[in-house]
Amino acid sequence: MEDLENIVEAVLFALGREISIEEISNTLMVDKEKIENAINNLSNRYNNKNGVMLVSVKDKFQLVTNNKYYSEVSKFVENTKKQNLSTAALETLSIIAYNPKITKSEIEKIRGVNSDFAVNRLLECGLVEEVARLNFPGRPAAYSVTSEFLKSCGIKNLEELPDFENIKIKDEQMLISDFEKDEKI
Repeated sequence: MEDLENIVEAVLFALGREISIEEISNTLMVDKEKIENAINNLSNRYNNKNGVMLVSVKDKFQLVTNNKYYSEVSKFVENTKKQNLSTAALETLSIIAYNPKITKSEIEKIRGVNSDFAVNRLLECGLVEEVARLNFPGRPAAYSVTSEFLKSCGIKNLEELPDFENIKIKDEQMLISDFEKDEKI
């Protein structure tokens, strides 16, 4: 049973959100009573003396930081918080992903607007990186996506990205569908 306890602990840690015994039971295909026992054992292990606690809210469980250590932990969390990317940054990221070793001026030609802020934001987030300086006047930087981008997309390499032409066709179909809905209204 210790193995099940470790599995439940790993799920709680990795998930980072509340989860019910029923959800754990259904997903792992393990009897609810066994999951309850594992949760109870974990609850005893994660008492108020540890840096991490197991809390229960509305019949759901979550591993959280002990409130005693909030001020120390918050110093690290505030420094590592990443804000959501803007639409412009996401658009720029897509362009870079589908066009490795692309320069800012090429990105701006595609987007039709200045992309300095978007590229800088993506660099800051570690999603793109400068991979070369081209042999053109001004020696412009060329950008590609990072392994962090690949990890966040759950892919091993850029060849695993969806085919651009298929995305374009789907987007056009969605636009036509949306236009038809608007016309009916």
